[in-house]
Amino acid sequence: MKKLLISISTVMIFFLANVIPTQASGNEVIEHGILKNNRVLIPIRAVSQNMGIDVKWNQFQKTAQLTIGETVITLAVQFKRALVNQDRDDFDAPVELIQNTTYVPLRFVSQTMGAEVKWDQKTKEATVILDDKQVVVKLMKPKYQVPTNQRLSDTRIARLSEKLNEASDLSKVKQVRTYFKPYFTDRLIQQIIEQEGLHFKEMNFDMNTATVNYASNTSAMLIQSYIPGNILTGELHYVFDREAHIIYANGAWKVDKVSDHLRQIPNMSLEPDLQ
Repeated sequence: MKKLLISISTVMIFFLANVIPTQASGNEVIEHGILKNNRVLIPIRAVSQNMGIDVKWNQFQKTAQLTIGETVITLAVQFKRALVNQDRDDFDAPVELIQNTTYVPLRFVSQTMGAEVKWDQKTKEATVILDDKQVVVKLMKPKYQVPTNQRLSDTRIARLSEKLNEASDLSKVKQVRTYFKPYFTDRLIQQIIEQEGLHFKEMNFDMNTATVNYASNTSAMLIQSYIPGNILTGELHYVFDREAHIIYANGAWKVDKVSDHLRQIPNMSLEPDLQ
């Protein structure tokens, strides 16, 4: 939520928290589901632990490992793939880390974990059933209600991502301030000029791994991940995460700050079109 080459951490710390379940009608109730891009996301730690599933979190890798009997499922934040033992299982939305809690699409629970899922459109509740255990996940009310006409469009996100990629090599840009002014704040443009471009050169972050989370009505975080290669043994992927802090001012969303982080995740046979 810093860089190359870093040895893998062996300490597994599952810090994802503060999702405390309650009970209603004999069922565990979790109040922290999220509706995002017309998909229901659920906090995997809270749901899994209430199902009796062992969960471990690796802070450095940003990976979660679930153990169900003899089945081991590995998830990596920002990616749409799980490793089930050594088999690959792809789903339609990435694993996300939101406010220090790891979320997975509801479909993952049925498709990969083998649980039965029931969705109540009227109450906006998901019921997850596995063996003799049952958990109800309620959608929490968004902290910020960003007006529809003010939200970041897919087109704008793609354009900001494109300009961030271009900002890594200023040799191709003639008038830096003029060129980037519609997309970056003056502060970021000045920083880019002083350091002669952003750090992640020759890395074209694409929209396959893009996630956006709003911090307020006028600020958001765009997170993207890029796999430049593997460690020598091939057991781990290197992953660069780019975090762009975006602010809304004068009718437009612009990038104000950018940071990047390096991590390593288990080799999940991720290719650019499957990230």
